[in-house]
Amino acid sequence: MNDQDIRIDPRNYCVDAKLLDGRLIRIRAIGANDQERLHEHFRGLSQRSIYFRFMGFKRDLSAKDLTWLTELDFNDHVGLAATMTEDGRERFVGVGRYLRLRDPHHAEIAFAVLDDYQGHGIGTLLLEHLAIIAHAGGIAELEASVLADNHQMLEVFAHGGFKIRHPFEPGVVQLYYSTAKF
Repeated sequence: MNDQDIRIDPRNYCVDAKLLDGRLIRIRAIGANDQERLHEHFRGLSQRSIYFRFMGFKRDLSAKDLTWLTELDFNDHVGLAATMTEDGRERFVGVGRYLRLRDPHHAEIAFAVLDDYQGHGIGTLLLEHLAIIAHAGGIAELEASVLADNHQMLEVFAHGGFKIRHPFEPGVVQLYYSTAKF
């Protein structure tokens, strides 16, 4: 089977995976009906995690933000959620997305994982599944901009195979990753 034989429907992407501690997690596409779950996820992030994700402070997500973050085209803007079911209710414990850049073979990727779930492999799983979708969609390289003091995210990207580019601005690390292995 070659790459052209593999068909991925990113809009309906859904897989189950295991965390480092053995718990099961679902990685699935974010949809328009996820605004409340995404908003709850954002509100569950610490100020530190918000600062690292948005490279600045953000008090809340507006209705416009929630629409933009959940009504995705799944070509240029792809979003996945890592979910767990708690008390019969699905909860976002991590989210990841990429946006295709001006060069259609490149996309920028970003993640946010709830603080209590960091260090369990959620970011790595989101990265892996976004890379699979990106490769199937013709994206050859993922890029990320990470604050230099965000050691956890730098570790996730390093573990995922990202390489460091020379920084464009002080305090920000530019990374890149080839999706060719998928």
